[in-house]
Amino acid sequence: MAQGKIEGVFLRKQTVMRRVTGACLPCVFGGVYFFGWRVLAVAIVSCVAGLLTEYAFCRKRGEPATESVFVTSLIYSLILPPGVPWHVVVIGIVFAVVFAKEVFGGFGRNIFNPAMVGRCFVYICFPVAMTGRWPVSAPVSGIGALGQWSTAAVADAITSATPLAIMKTEGVVPELSSLLFGGISGTAGVTSAALILIGGMYLYYTKTASRLIILSTVISYAVINQFFTWMGNDTFHGALPALLGGGFLFGAFFMATDPISAPKTKQGKLIYGVMIAVFTAVIRNYSIFNGGLMFSILLANMFGPITDYAVGAWGTRKKIEAAGEGSS
Repeated sequence: MAQGKIEGVFLRKQTVMRRVTGACLPCVFGGVYFFGWRVLAVAIVSCVAGLLTEYAFCRKRGEPATESVFVTSLIYSLILPPGVPWHVVVIGIVFAVVFAKEVFGGFGRNIFNPAMVGRCFVYICFPVAMTGRWPVSAPVSGIGALGQWSTAAVADAITSATPLAIMKTEGVVPELSSLLFGGISGTAGVTSAALILIGGMYLYYTKTASRLIILSTVISYAVINQFFTWMGNDTFHGALPALLGGGFLFGAFFMATDPISAPKTKQGKLIYGVMIAVFTAVIRNYSIFNGGLMFSILLANMFGPITDYAVGAWGTRKKIEAAGEGSS
């Protein structure tokens, strides 16, 4: 009886969100393996802070908190640097829940991906903590960093740039095996494309995430990068390095597919995926930002509602024209 009361009042069950949380677990394990147990602690702190923040608002409205907050908090923690300060973790997730979700009325009403909003906020407010120092990853052998609290604790084990930054500034393309299996510097949970694909393909095959968004985003980005590489553009380095590096696949499977902030129509989802790919290619290659996926998803979120509206208006117009032709 007590347990049922807690689930009914404090936390609303959401099977889809539970699947997404489970799909993130390979990336959580990868973060711990490559960078130490501090990654797991960051994820737990993020989830607790996010849940308490959402519950404070939901309680005022007489509603239970939702399991979606765990998805937001977990994804947010995985796209932070492994050695991120604790205050940055808490500030970012609180900002994400309050200003990207609750101010719009709570679950199902937000127009921006909350995890992306939280990371964007701390990226701008704490640039040194977010981009200045990157702990090296444990090698892909043995027990990795499972015997360590954090690889960032070693003073001389700090690298100044991620492979994506080196590829952009120096034109040096990392080995594809490193991008696929990890063992490189980067954000806590997205340095191994293989681990991302394990969880991502689960979302794809169970239809938990939109297949159309995933395919349109990935295929468009691959085509853009390969085309400009063939054209001799030195800022592009081919489809595979672009797809496997910088957590692009994580964004395509886990963040672009957020069912609330993404378009709802089939045509809208297709356009949405292409927009993310184009924005990411432009920002990564022609701006001061090494990544670009974060800004790309937020920009695409902004155009999501009007894309659905335009598609709906176009479809209605075609039906009216067809009806007119039929009556004539």
